[in-house]
Amino acid sequence: MKEEQIILKGLQQGSEQAYKDLFTAYFSDMVLYANHYIKDQAAAEDIVQDFFITLWFEKKFFNIESGLEGYLYRSLHNTCLNHLRNEQRKQEKLLHMPMEKNSSPTLTIELEDKEREYKQLYQALHKLPEQCKQVFTLCCLQDMKYQEAADYLGISINTVRTQMGRAYKILRNSLDSKAFLNLLFLSFLK
Repeated sequence: MKEEQIILKGLQQGSEQAYKDLFTAYFSDMVLYANHYIKDQAAAEDIVQDFFITLWFEKKFFNIESGLEGYLYRSLHNTCLNHLRNEQRKQEKLLHMPMEKNSSPTLTIELEDKEREYKQLYQALHKLPEQCKQVFTLCCLQDMKYQEAADYLGISINTVRTQMGRAYKILRNSLDSKAFLNLLFLSFLK
């Protein structure tokens, strides 16, 4: 039995070792093949890695009845063509996007506003009492649940709730309304 058939049989039996053997045997050649179409080494490597991941998770090798190698290269060829089509669509969209006149001053003003808000938020956070700052940092910036923060700090969950209430009250008074609303919006997105 050829190595290709052994790998295919192992894949169809769910063998991770067969998958590793497949990857080892074909990855570098398939990157060269993809690079022939894509003309970008890094993109070709990404495409081939994604191809192997999709092959494994979608178990597409169960449908292979003819040669494994032919299937791999035909599928990769189609994947490369899809990638090129998608890139071309992106370029066409960029070309047809309306450009605003004087967009750079607007962008500069927006960036300055954001920078001002971040500085204001940073300064307000550092004015919080120590325990309040710790609780707020854990719950809002590190996405911990109140119970997790309480366990981590060795305090009760009611203390965490109280400290969060104090933090929001202090921040509401320290920040302008736009910066405070952005803070609330960001904390609810997490």
